[in-house]
Amino acid sequence: MRSRTGYVELIICGLVWGSIGVLVKKLDVSAEVLVFFRLALGAASVVAVWAARGRLRELRLGGKRALVVAAGVILALHWVAFFEAYKRLPVATTILIVYVGPVLIAAAAPAVLGERLQRRTLYALALSVGGIALVASPSSVSGDAVGFAAAGVAAVLFAGLVLILKKATPHSSAPAIVAWQLGIAALVVSPVLIGASGHQILRAMPGLLTLGIVHTGLIGILYVSALTVVPAQQVSVLVYLEPVTAVLWAWAVLGEWQGAGAMIGGALIIAAGLLVVVPGLRGAAPASFPEPVEISARQAG
Repeated sequence: MRSRTGYVELIICGLVWGSIGVLVKKLDVSAEVLVFFRLALGAASVVAVWAARGRLRELRLGGKRALVVAAGVILALHWVAFFEAYKRLPVATTILIVYVGPVLIAAAAPAVLGERLQRRTLYALALSVGGIALVASPSSVSGDAVGFAAAGVAAVLFAGLVLILKKATPHSSAPAIVAWQLGIAALVVSPVLIGASGHQILRAMPGLLTLGIVHTGLIGILYVSALTVVPAQQVSVLVYLEPVTAVLWAWAVLGEWQGAGAMIGGALIIAAGLLVVVPGLRGAAPASFPEPVEISARQAG
């Protein structure tokens, strides 16, 4: 049975992840180095928290370990492609293309996961796509071929990543999946450290620590935990909250106003999220905030 916890966790993820763009703009390191530290520090933070609690054994993977390895490799490639698109395209254009990924998730979920495609999910996806187009449209015509290709690859990899994680979550705890996935992804991109500027890295370390520990490690646990109780096609709609909050963060912190069209698009995306969440809450039993590992353990059992 779906729980209110999963919906709230996804909303928190969207609110926090929306601030990543603002943080990245303030970090004077290359995209590849930033991705490595996001992954490595995220994995280290999960291991450190569970070690301090004397519960390292909960970070052992259960079955379907190959799926977690695959998720780690795909995550590394996704973020590299995503950041490459950010470097070559306007941010709004990158968001428009990459956030086609959730549509691919909803379309593939019936075949891959055996989920029944719900009519309200289709309506919500239509609202979301329309909203994201309005958010991104002011700058959607510029950029180069490599940037567009990178954004398209990032969209496809994002969809594959969510579907793989949905298959992996019943077999291992959320912290275990996050720690191993991030660690494997960090190894994949670690060669980018060769020739990197140590001075720039040290100067950017406060921001890198925030990005790795908070945005990646701790919020990553919430996200994987939510996958255990929220159908993938509904996850695909709720992740559209991230670009909306990204616009709001950029406006509040950087003074980047995207115009009335972006605000209307944001309203459509929020409406799509409510179309998914409200019926789910009506059918869900009241729930407190159990620890993510406990959610996953019950799901695995």
